[in-house]
Amino acid sequence: MLPIKRRIKKQLFPKIVKEGSFVSGDNYYLRLLGKKEGELSNFAVVVPAKVKKTSVGRHLIKRWISAVLEGVLAEIQGEFYGIVFVKKDVSGQSYNEVKKEIIKLLQKAQMLK
Repeated sequence: MLPIKRRIKKQLFPKIVKEGSFVSGDNYYLRLLGKKEGELSNFAVVVPAKVKKTSVGRHLIKRWISAVLEGVLAEIQGEFYGIVFVKKDVSGQSYNEVKKEIIKLLQKAQMLK
């Protein structure tokens, strides 16, 4: 899981969704909003109930994506608020497939070094 200091607070969600830039992938999309220079990047993961009906399934997907984000935090350049939204049910994929897609999405957003 992402450390608490690297997570986005609920009060910022509407601002990020409204003002943030949009980057889309096959199964995910990303909303990004710049931060003040010198601060750490923060992230959140959203898995809607339309994607996966059971909370157990939603939490599994969230944990996978959070683990990928936690692994690449050191490689992220710039200061951002980022929210990863899941478009489709990815519970049938392996963790490595999810990891590849998330990294590809971050590269498309030009966030990785």
